[in-house]
Amino acid sequence: MGCCCSCFDGIRGGRHGNADGNEKATEMTSARNAANVDKLTPRLGISRAMSAPTIGIQGFKVSGSGLALATIPIEQDAAYWEWHVNLPGLPRAPPEDDNDEGDEFHDVQMDGKESTNDDPYAVKFGVATRKDRNFYKHLESLEDEADEASPIDDGTALMRPISNLRHNDVVGVAVQQSDLPMIQFLLNGEPLPECTINRFRGTVYPAIYIPLGAGGEGDRIEDEGISLVAEFNEDSFKEMSPHARFGPLIVARGII
Repeated sequence: MGCCCSCFDGIRGGRHGNADGNEKATEMTSARNAANVDKLTPRLGISRAMSAPTIGIQGFKVSGSGLALATIPIEQDAAYWEWHVNLPGLPRAPPEDDNDEGDEFHDVQMDGKESTNDDPYAVKFGVATRKDRNFYKHLESLEDEADEASPIDDGTALMRPISNLRHNDVVGVAVQQSDLPMIQFLLNGEPLPECTINRFRGTVYPAIYIPLGAGGEGDRIEDEGISLVAEFNEDSFKEMSPHARFGPLIVARGII
């Protein structure tokens, strides 16, 4: 009978059972499941796979030339992030008086139309659709044939250029997907309404495009280039988003 009692105790998790062991096994299973979810959840950063081979990536810092995309798409209704400009030796001069002409500091393109002062070295900010190695091979073939790629071809159709950037400048990007889809841009906290992009569809990723020679002065020497840091952490934002509903980019968790 003692043996039978032991069996019943084991089934019931009694003194002869292994209740602690069962609990530990459950905890280990839960931990493994959580770890598997973490492995399948993409980490926020700059994507090596979706960025141009000519782009340099060090954490959240990008340099070199070409198109660079973040690792995760924008899935929330309203998102905001910043690009912090790194260009030592080229600071922005403080305004001389209250009537300073701030527009002289940067030039933009109006709703896709070229401005009168089009700068081929202007860095482009905004979003882009998913890219892969085949996209960059096709783009390279266009360059080899001396064909000028259109914004649709080079992946910058949903981006806007901002030229004459200076060290420690902050370019903010705010994306709204509900109601009227819209992409807004800010330079050092000041809105750039002329850059606004309206009516876009599809899955998009935060992106930046650095032209070859961007950031140089005079003859635009390539190795005098610019670097920029993508800032997705709200605690590290230097400026305010255009509205409280624009939150930092959220990484969706779950099975992919």
